[in-house]
Amino acid sequence: MSAPAGLGRLVSLTVEAAGDYRMEEGSAGIAAGMPLGTGGFSAGAGAGWNGNSRQGIFQISGCYVVAGDPIGFMEGLFGPSITTGVSASVNYSDSTGSAEAAVDAGFQFSLFPSFALGMNWTDVTGESVLRTGFSHVFNRNLIVHANYGDDTWQCGGELTVSSPLKIYAGTDGKTLNSGFSLRFSDWLVSYGAEFSEESIEHGAGVSRRFP
Repeated sequence: MSAPAGLGRLVSLTVEAAGDYRMEEGSAGIAAGMPLGTGGFSAGAGAGWNGNSRQGIFQISGCYVVAGDPIGFMEGLFGPSITTGVSASVNYSDSTGSAEAAVDAGFQFSLFPSFALGMNWTDVTGESVLRTGFSHVFNRNLIVHANYGDDTWQCGGELTVSSPLKIYAGTDGKTLNSGFSLRFSDWLVSYGAEFSEESIEHGAGVSRRFP
């Protein structure tokens, strides 16, 4: 939902729900997306609430596959592919009691089985920010990511150690994040830590995939 052009990579109805509890406040969100027939269109919707900032969001998104097979890229097959996407959201702030609308747009370009480039233009009609990112796949075991936007660089990677185990690491120059995940059939258990100069924050999660 953060990059609507990515909806073109979905192969079926996908629903995700998440929540956390931090600093005596809870946050939760749910999102769903699915391809719409064989015309190259996909759609999604999501909603969430951040208890720490006292803000909520509702968003709808759409995607169109212009050319190629973006799903094939994820499976390690040859591209290229181009997808475009747009989303509209309403953000509510409990502190001010106001709601603001925003429109995002973007595209993704995948080349051969190893390289993908994306650009996302957030809040097109307001204080817009253009973000650019790319991912590179090394032998399907190591994937590296880099992103630049709003005068900030971010980079990270994910390494498949074995079929159930993946490890992750990333940084934006100010904080360092690392973690791992273990998959047991349809269950995924994950742990992550965020390191900064002042503190270390820990997080853990459990998710289940349904056919």
